[in-house]
Amino acid sequence: MIKIKHIINVLTALYLSAFGLTGIALAEPTEKPLYEQGPYQIFNEQALEVLNLKMPLQILASGYEWLEGPVWVNQGGYLLYSDIPNHQVYKYTPGKGVSLYLAQSGYSNGLLVNAQNELVLLQSRARVVSKMKAPLSAPKSDYLPIVSHFNGQKFNSPNDGAFNNKGTLYFSDPPYGLPKQLNDENKELSFQGVYSVKDTGEITLLDDELIYPNGVALSNDNKILYVASSNKNKPAWYQYYLNSNGGVISKSLFYQLPPIAKHGKGLPDGLKVHKSGIIFATGPNGLWLFNKKAELLAKITTPNMSANLAFNTQQNRVYITAHTQLLALDLK
Repeated sequence: MIKIKHIINVLTALYLSAFGLTGIALAEPTEKPLYEQGPYQIFNEQALEVLNLKMPLQILASGYEWLEGPVWVNQGGYLLYSDIPNHQVYKYTPGKGVSLYLAQSGYSNGLLVNAQNELVLLQSRARVVSKMKAPLSAPKSDYLPIVSHFNGQKFNSPNDGAFNNKGTLYFSDPPYGLPKQLNDENKELSFQGVYSVKDTGEITLLDDELIYPNGVALSNDNKILYVASSNKNKPAWYQYYLNSNGGVISKSLFYQLPPIAKHGKGLPDGLKVHKSGIIFATGPNGLWLFNKKAELLAKITTPNMSANLAFNTQQNRVYITAHTQLLALDLK
């Protein structure tokens, strides 16, 4: 049986290569883990470079409506995260717990800290990318818009983003903040885009083909952009190879899932790249871990639908925004 499966895999690889489709991983619904322990399913021993299977998932806080967009603030040692429907941002400090950070967030989703140590908010229902005018240490609900339109048309609902080492912001713009989403009468753009914005203000449309672009992350060398697609009929992660100026050289499918049934628990959403190069992505039933070859390394089951994640400074802990709960998992 193993030999037959190997032959099938080789033939599949040759087929993909013949059509220039290398680098694509096709999900196997019948794929079996090497072993399971608690919430962990291990598919490749490489996962053990970062996972300690003795570490349990911790519930740090609960009682929210829908958590998203966590960011770790290195200068201060705390986590910020959005409760989108309640129009608020919260702060979690290890050893101290949770406090309200912003009473009016502009319905922020993704949160980022730029090179100037300023808080950048992707304000979904306000349909704008903004930065907080006040310093991180003295937050106020007062914002300066960075970008809100493309070619004179208002964004749909800025969602998630990542800065490269030159200050360029990459972000996704799905329709989730619009009441009727794709069919909303106030929708101005005919597509849902993935964009880049340089610190000069120059905005570039990188991709207009994804129906529901969502989570955004960059490889550690800034040469690959990863984008999650939350299309239930074609859930997937994509990769974009970037040139030295941050522009897209090519796009390819990174990892494809089968269609998600209505009762399915989650879709590809937020993701981050660990310093090891391992990609942590939220997806059906929890976290999915991949290497840069698009090989599935592990799955970690979470009690609630997981939307996004962030690492602390040392990257030995991952924080997970999971619907009504804030979770944490200690890593190696």
